[in-house]
Order: sequence, then structure tokens, then C-alpha cells
Amino acid sequence: MRTGHALSFLLALLSGCATLADTETGGENLPSAAAGPFRPLRAGELGNLRSAPNALEDDDTFPRDPAVLDADGDPATPAVFGYFAMTPEVAGQDPDPTAPPGAIVRHGAEDGRSFDRAPLSVLTPAEPWEGGTVGAPSAVRVGGEVFLYYAAAGGIGLARSSDGAAFTRVAGPVLGPDAAGWEASAVPRSPGVVVLDDGSFRLFYEVPGPGGAARIGEARSDDGVTWTRVGDGPALAPAPAGEGTEPPYDGASVGAPAPVLVRSAEGRPILRVYYAARDSLGRSVVGLAARFDPASASPLERAVSPVFGSGSSLGPGEPCVVVGPSFTLLFATQRAGRTKSANYPAVAVGVAPADVSLPAP
Repeated sequence: MRTGHALSFLLALLSGCATLADTETGGENLPSAAAGPFRPLRAGELGNLRSAPNALEDDDTFPRDPAVLDADGDPATPAVFGYFAMTPEVAGQDPDPTAPPGAIVRHGAEDGRSFDRAPLSVLTPAEPWEGGTVGAPSAVRVGGEVFLYYAAAGGIGLARSSDGAAFTRVAGPVLGPDAAGWEASAVPRSPGVVVLDDGSFRLFYEVPGPGGAARIGEARSDDGVTWTRVGDGPALAPAPAGEGTEPPYDGASVGAPAPVLVRSAEGRPILRVYYAARDSLGRSVVGLAARFDPASASPLERAVSPVFGSGSSLGPGEPCVVVGPSFTLLFATQRAGRTKSANYPAVAVGVAPADVSLPAP
């Protein structure tokens, strides 16, 4: 079977699982079952007095844009660190959920999902190019360090830490606007970084476009600091309109990429890229695209159905995915609830396969 056909088959299985998740098979025997679709966590699946599916919610500081990292580098242990953008409180001013984020904070979760209630501030704006804002973090382990990538007004920055708490900036941005190519000087944002098997890095990032549309760009690096853009066009663009009556779920915008390196049942590496998707009617979901040969520049093939948010009015985006031994967790920014008073961002959690029984929080 050719690579493209094999991947198309895998993604087609994913869409089938999306419609059959509650049947007698449960989808657990499908090779793509752990990739999604994801169901929101239920009451009793979150601890620390968190209200499912929201693992992090605060109507004063609006934590959002999750970047969740294994706390000790051992996937067999559940503890994680979560890095989040937030809006610091300002005395005398009402909280504003639409204000740009002004800090990145860290929360811990011993069970991988129930974040503690004591945030640690790890990064605030300090450089002129950041323009007073830092957010949309992406965290990866590199040897004994944590590399924390983030979005700011002038591009994508990088800060490094030996303990995941005290960070030192790399002179930045490490990826700024590109006037010569298809990005047309747009400021890159919402980075997602993955370390490949050969030790090289891939960076996927959002490129804003006209009318609120976004596309996803790609860059590569040998050291995680110096980056070279890949290709002469987007790694993923909005899907063209098809022949059906429903518009494509990602036909208007694709952005906020979250890459994950996994292996097939045969041990073959697969690069999954989860992303924020919006259709022409303004509905937002989380999508998935993938490719074999992660180090290549081969096209990403998208799943035919979204993996999170179908039928929801909460508008999920900014995904982050953590793959465990028996289940996969998806963290996403979405509205805190369906009422008018809950129209602010929170971090929700989903799990795949949908019929999995999570260990007690």
C-alpha cells in the first residue's frame, strides 16, 4: 500500500470511529482510535474541585491556550506541567477576556488533568519586540531543559529552563515575519513544536490572513533556535468547498497547530497535527491532519471529520494533545459555558477512545 493511501485509510478510519464511537466495537481496535474523536470529560473525572470538562477556569484572569508537558519525561507516570496564557489582574479595571494575554503561568496536575490552584508565573513581557504580550505557549523537553515557545506582537519567541519554572529568553524573535514568501509579512503566531526521532525540530505556526482566515506554516531546525521555513506555501490551508450541502469544517480558517509524534502498530512514525478549524458559517472545532515520514515536507492529509467540538456551540480551539499508554487527552480553549455570564475562555479536556474509563483523579 502506498504511503498516501495508507494514511488516507487511517484518517478514514478515524472519521468512521467518529460516527460509531458508541457502537459495540467502541473503536478500541481501530488503529486510529487513540487519535480521536474525543469526548469531553464528565463529572467525577476531574479533581481539585474542578468542574468537568473545564480543568482550568477563572473569570478574572482567563487562563487559556494550553501547553501540557510530561512532568518527568516518563509517559508511564501521569504527572504533568501545564503552561497557559493568562491576563493579569489590574487594580481598578474590570477583567477583559478579549485583552491580549500578559503572562504565561504554570500549573501542575498529578493525575495529568486536574490542575492545581496555585499558578506560577514563568514569563511576562519584557522585550520591546514582544509588544506587551506573551501567550500561546508550546513546551517541549530537550535533553535536561524545557524549551518554551510563545507568541508575541513581533513573532514567536523562545525561553529555556533547566527546571521548567525559571526561564531565560533567547534573543528573539526566533521566527518573525517573512516578507519574501507566501506569508506576505504576516506575524507568525500560535507556535506548536515537536522534536523528531533524529533530534531535529519541526515548528508549525499560524499565519493570519485576510478576513480573519488563517493558514498553517512549517519550519525546521537542528537546534530549536535557528529556524528555516519549509516549502513555498502553507503546510495546511483551509479546505476547498466540496460537492456536499455542508461546508467543510475547516473551509474558512485553520490555525493554532499542535503537532504530536506517534507510532503505528507496526512502529512506523506518524506526525499528527491537531488544529483549530472554522467553517464558513463561523462554527469552530478541532481538526486533525497527519503524515508519514515526519521529517519530510510531504503534504498533511486531513481527517474528513473533526475530532472535538462537533455539535457544540463552545467554539474549541488552541488544542494540545498528550498521548498516554492507554488513552489520549486533548486540552483546548473554549467558552467556559453556554450561558451569557460564561462567555469567557476556559481550558476544557477531552479523552479518546471515547469509551475509556479514566483512573480516579
